[in-house]
Amino acid sequence: MGALPDGNLCGYLRDCCDLASGSLPPGHAKDTVTAVRSRLEAGLLRVAVGGRLNAGKSTLVNALLGEKLADTNATECTKLVSRFTYGLMNQVVIWFTDGATFTCAAQPLASAVASAGRPVGDVDFIEVRSSNKRLATEYTLVDTPGLDTLTDGLDDMSLAALGEADVLLYVMPHPGDNDVEALTALRRKAGGAGITALSTIGVLSRIDQLGQGAGDPWPVARRQAERYADQLTALFGTVIPVLGLLAETALGDRFTESDLAPLRALLELRATDPEAVEFALYSAEDFKQEPRLPLTGAERTRLLDLLGNHGVSVALDVLDGGVRSATALLAALRAHSGIDALTSQLSRQFAGLADPLRARSAVQALDAVSWLGASPQETAVLARLREDLDAVRDHPRLRQFGLMTVLADLEAGRWQGPTGTAAELAAFATGTDLTAQLGLAADASTAQVRARLVDRVTAWRVLENSATSSRATSRRAREVREYLESLFDTLPPPG
Repeated sequence: MGALPDGNLCGYLRDCCDLASGSLPPGHAKDTVTAVRSRLEAGLLRVAVGGRLNAGKSTLVNALLGEKLADTNATECTKLVSRFTYGLMNQVVIWFTDGATFTCAAQPLASAVASAGRPVGDVDFIEVRSSNKRLATEYTLVDTPGLDTLTDGLDDMSLAALGEADVLLYVMPHPGDNDVEALTALRRKAGGAGITALSTIGVLSRIDQLGQGAGDPWPVARRQAERYADQLTALFGTVIPVLGLLAETALGDRFTESDLAPLRALLELRATDPEAVEFALYSAEDFKQEPRLPLTGAERTRLLDLLGNHGVSVALDVLDGGVRSATALLAALRAHSGIDALTSQLSRQFAGLADPLRARSAVQALDAVSWLGASPQETAVLARLREDLDAVRDHPRLRQFGLMTVLADLEAGRWQGPTGTAAELAAFATGTDLTAQLGLAADASTAQVRARLVDRVTAWRVLENSATSSRATSRRAREVREYLESLFDTLPPPG
């Protein structure tokens, strides 16, 4: 292969795949290389949605799709990996562990699996093909089972799905030690999958439950999100609060003009008996049972399914403000849900990282198959492929992903550095602009950048070789030093 182009790692890897697949005999290795080549050609990020059980993952998937495609009820399907991809026809494809498939028309996933006529335990994953515009132009989505089982090493399918993803949205109702443990276990078990804060966004879900479900939850939610982002720097690039159910409804097509009638009836009751409405909205059970509400049981159930208690309260306030149509109400609910902040962050955070993120995922998949040569010819071709992969791995943009693990280990006390090490390392690991990474002004000259790099390489080499440094500290310092050294290749040659 020729020189590795900066900013087009995926193009380089496509050429690697073409070179390898042209020489590989038919079989698993060739099929894998061809599949990776197709993913690189598609140019879409693969976004996985993960989190612990009942965190609201499927609801967020539906919100991001603007369509209710993922099962949100607790069924056996929520324990399976579901992949949402673009297709001309709306279909559900059940992939079984023995390689067989079953295809049916779009329908609830539990029904699709049941119609396949085989035990759920035989299912490898579910593929939902949809003509959804976002799946055609923005990303493919992967909905994963709860990560609770990962700490016990029970869910290889989830690990494989997350390892193939370019980006992880980690959903958590109330972040805490369990989430840290789950993510730490995920990274440990996923090995070289490269799940780092550069490729992970934390999503604070179910914020309507903050403050015992009463009043506006957003001030508390924003404070919590900021605190968790500061505390979990090595785990998340940022933490964003989202009301998933409101986002799912606001961006979907289930809410219609006919759903305004029961809301208007509630609004009329609130004008004459505000206590009755306030009491009913305290909990879902109260909403279902409060006898003073002028709603049928079916209307109560539907409003809770679409909006939840907090969403009903927000909708009443919006209608009270003069909104008349379902379209205008849904626009207000969307603004209140926080989903736009998440989608904007997705675009902003990964706009400049799409190439290395997708390249990193491709390298992982290709490296895994490159050791599985079944014949001398296949082994030789795959060995050449590994040499090309090493060149991509050594690129600064891919080396940077590894620094997040170094930072996480520092914050966990697994190695020590001088005062200021964590702040400097965080800048190296999370920055996308070289001057900012090095603590220089944006208009710093190349000579200043070069001098600063020399200074920091020297400092990290001293830490690496210090007689007082532990073996763990020396190893981590070497990783940082090698990353900084790789940045020299990105600079123009000295004048």
